[in-house]
Amino acid sequence: MCTGEVTRLYHHQTNQCRGGRPPGVPGFVPMDPSNRPQPFKRHLGAPMHPLPRDLPPTGAPAAATLSGRVPPSDPTIDGELLARLLFYSAGVTRTAGDNLWFRAAPSAGNLHPLEMYVVAGEVAGLDAGLYHFAPEVFGLEALAAGDHRRALANATADPDVAAGPLALVVTGLPWRTAWKYAERGWRHVYWDAGTMLANLLAVAEGHGLPARVRLGFVDAAVSRLLGVDGVTEFPVAVITCGRPAAIAAAEPVELPPPPFPPTPLSPAPVDFPLVNRVQQAGELTTGDDVTGWRAAAVAGLPRATDTVDAPVGAGSEPIESVILRRGSTRRMRRQLAPAELLHWAMAAATRAVPADAIPTGTTLLSHEVAVHAVHGTEPGLYQQVDGPPQLRRPAPDAKVRTLSQGLCLDQPLGGDSAYTDFACADLDQVLGGYGERGYRVAQFEAGVAAGRLQLAAFTLGHGGTGLTFCDQDVSDAFDTRAACMLAIAIGLPAYRPKPGGPPGRPRRITR
Repeated sequence: MCTGEVTRLYHHQTNQCRGGRPPGVPGFVPMDPSNRPQPFKRHLGAPMHPLPRDLPPTGAPAAATLSGRVPPSDPTIDGELLARLLFYSAGVTRTAGDNLWFRAAPSAGNLHPLEMYVVAGEVAGLDAGLYHFAPEVFGLEALAAGDHRRALANATADPDVAAGPLALVVTGLPWRTAWKYAERGWRHVYWDAGTMLANLLAVAEGHGLPARVRLGFVDAAVSRLLGVDGVTEFPVAVITCGRPAAIAAAEPVELPPPPFPPTPLSPAPVDFPLVNRVQQAGELTTGDDVTGWRAAAVAGLPRATDTVDAPVGAGSEPIESVILRRGSTRRMRRQLAPAELLHWAMAAATRAVPADAIPTGTTLLSHEVAVHAVHGTEPGLYQQVDGPPQLRRPAPDAKVRTLSQGLCLDQPLGGDSAYTDFACADLDQVLGGYGERGYRVAQFEAGVAAGRLQLAAFTLGHGGTGLTFCDQDVSDAFDTRAACMLAIAIGLPAYRPKPGGPPGRPRRITR
């Protein structure tokens, strides 16, 4: 059996344009309106703890934050800071009609197949306990009282989790995105976790709050703590916020069965065997498994820096204001973009991610960039690995635009952009080092890069959006054995987007 056999099968069968196709799933009708998943999860009967809603944008300037130039100050975590972390990563900022919501972070198809849980230990104004974030009412559902940080620390094989004041857990609900995208939607769970956490990490950094992502954990143990089944909803990432204290939380107590049943996801959720198989193939079952997986040696990873130089004249707009302005750009002008939109934005997007599975100062990704119209940069195909983009093949801008649009399934934004970034990973390298679970890490890191790249573009007053793509065609066009994880178009918007609203007052937009 070759390394990552299940993941390779999944990746091939969910390739677009030239991949194999998964076997049909009986009863599945894509985008069946009568079976559409609910966009928000609730727990029937759970007490609701309201979160502070007066959250005017504060914190360090977006340009300094995205450049990694804000020194940590380790602020006290209280209800307001927790509310900021939750709202600016997973909150509702816009609505269209009575049944369409837009969140602070981008999501494929605006389907948001994620939930956020709070494991509070020492948060001023909030009792220790397990909570579920309810973004549509901007509150926390209280699921279990008591300090559960030690249980989470045991599941992550990391004592710092028990010693930190706060942990957040992101879960994925594959049916919420598979409703439209079928089996390929499992990729979107990890993409969207990356874009969501790009926002969260930026807000934390803007307030001087240390934050770190754990992608290694005993899956069943985290599922048990949250009261989820690990199939229709499974843990994706654990995020610790704040510096660990000298004294860690006490030993965990056994949790009773969840007392508050969740609301149904949809009338008849469809089960995708291939999704279940690839998710289960990457699971870790013991703390020793987690420790060994985390210590896996992946040779030859590209370097990634922690800081970059902020652009001159970027202004002092806080990162939270930029997050409210950000929205997926739907039309772009084919005009020359300033140099910093490519060079600074890409440098900021590819900074090192503070995650356990990615060795410090490295990245799992390379970036294949189709440059169309950037001041001082010749149109053509570039590669960015460990430094600024390097020209691999020059070509007239019209030819590159046509190629980019084709690689993005003929979506005009792929060619109308100033440039389109294809974040790629060498699956032989990733699966060889991390096994089946490594695919999750690569998709997640691509999501973080995509989220940061869009925030950087909006910081400069421009725009961007994620796009789908023809998998093998991207690799062929750039002559790389790396597989495309995600595509992001960056350019000059053809309109001025309206910023989102504050908690509880999302901006109503027309489409």
